[in-house]
Amino acid sequence: MNKYNDFSNIVTEDLDESGIIDAFKMSLCEYSKNDIMRILSETNDEIKIMPIISLKSIDNENEFNLLIEHLVGKDGRIREAVSFVLSEIEGCGKYLKSKKSKETVVKSLLDINPNVVRNVISFIEKNKNIKNELAPYIIKETRKTLKELDKFLKKDTKFHENKEKSFKNHAKNKLTFNLYWLLSSISILDLTFENLEDILTKCSCFLDYTIREKTALIISKMKDVPNELLQKLKQDENIYVKNQLL
Repeated sequence: MNKYNDFSNIVTEDLDESGIIDAFKMSLCEYSKNDIMRILSETNDEIKIMPIISLKSIDNENEFNLLIEHLVGKDGRIREAVSFVLSEIEGCGKYLKSKKSKETVVKSLLDINPNVVRNVISFIEKNKNIKNELAPYIIKETRKTLKELDKFLKKDTKFHENKEKSFKNHAKNKLTFNLYWLLSSISILDLTFENLEDILTKCSCFLDYTIREKTALIISKMKDVPNELLQKLKQDENIYVKNQLL
């Protein structure tokens, strides 16, 4: 079975009968690298999904940049297809060179589709040479997200003490979702506590246990964590948080 067959649901999702027929016809096509790049450079997004998931190699920076232009601001099926291809093609991270491309990859970590984010994190993890280059961008985005979350919290209270009704607010939940995945991406980077002290200290007090759990995961990989913070998480009321530090 072709490894790209997993994307059959993406191609046919939300299509009417004629769209399904067109998608089936496209699935029978074989695309050359030139065909794929030409289609990606055109404006008709409806015909791009099958060419994207047919891509088996990325051979230069121009091809890489053309692909990741479709990683944000496009239909969800396209974003997921691009993220999957990035996670599958070995060594393509060496073409992540420009500031714009790095910002695009980090922006994709805020995608509402967790499959996109998982794939992008896998891409970063497999391409170890880009970790240090992306780290400042990821840290900056995490601090920005925390700052936005501060707007939903009462002043002079800790995160875990804030139980106001706005906790269920959609905007706040979306930011918390983003924070979770940003912390997930941080957990695969090689960073010291000094790099992340403000982030980890704040997130260790977060009401949502999944944020504290990711914080504990990051801390479990560090050697320079203050004992007070370490013990705080080891004694957390949630077993999943504690387990990260066993």
